[in-house]
Amino acid sequence: MRKFSVSLAIFIATFSLDAGCSEVPPSNAGGTATHADPSQKGGDHAASKTTVQDWFGLGDRQLRAGQCQDSVKSFEEGLRRRPAVEPHLWQYGIALFFVKRYADAKALFEKHRRVNPNDVENAAWHYLCVAKATDVDQARKILLPAPDDHRPPMAEILDRLAGGDSKAIEQAVDRLSGLPGHQSAKFYGDLYIGLIADAEGDSTTAKAFMAKAAGTNQNHYMADVARVYHQHLSSSTEPLDD
Repeated sequence: MRKFSVSLAIFIATFSLDAGCSEVPPSNAGGTATHADPSQKGGDHAASKTTVQDWFGLGDRQLRAGQCQDSVKSFEEGLRRRPAVEPHLWQYGIALFFVKRYADAKALFEKHRRVNPNDVENAAWHYLCVAKATDVDQARKILLPAPDDHRPPMAEILDRLAGGDSKAIEQAVDRLSGLPGHQSAKFYGDLYIGLIADAEGDSTTAKAFMAKAAGTNQNHYMADVARVYHQHLSSSTEPLDD
């Protein structure tokens, strides 16, 4: 799902310019923010310069820090100003999951599929939210199609969502041992084995594999999400917040 963060920023920037708003740098989701924090702006003049990207950038940073209630509020403030962006905003769907708004998260991932139809990760988060709201059988009945996601081990993850075996995911990762893509494949394998186990109520497996994913030395959006998820499983059954 990381592959759409840049295109979302470009989409928002274009939309903002078309609407006559000030141009601002795109959200730097992988590092230090390059735009202002709207929650720190004071006065009517400063508030008038708050952009849609400011709110979405703040929501990103809050989600990655585990401040999920605040993240949802920031994303929703941005969406109030630019509702057309919602189908692109999978990050908002993840934040909604963490605050247990499963039906809203499910609807968001269904919208995201319309703009990103080949993403197995989107299907996995949708599956998780349906399973949490109802049960695994229902989640499998309405599993979102996600053809032609060639990132390893996404094909095996999709098969697992439909009722397959997690060993196929691990075997796909093992086949890359010693190759440049192995570290990334192992991270995603661990993350989604953990997520599926959580959906199925297997807390022991969920915690074990999410701990592996959270322990990655990678530094990207989904790595931070894995660390938030690990905290969520390890420390609380309540919605995350600071």
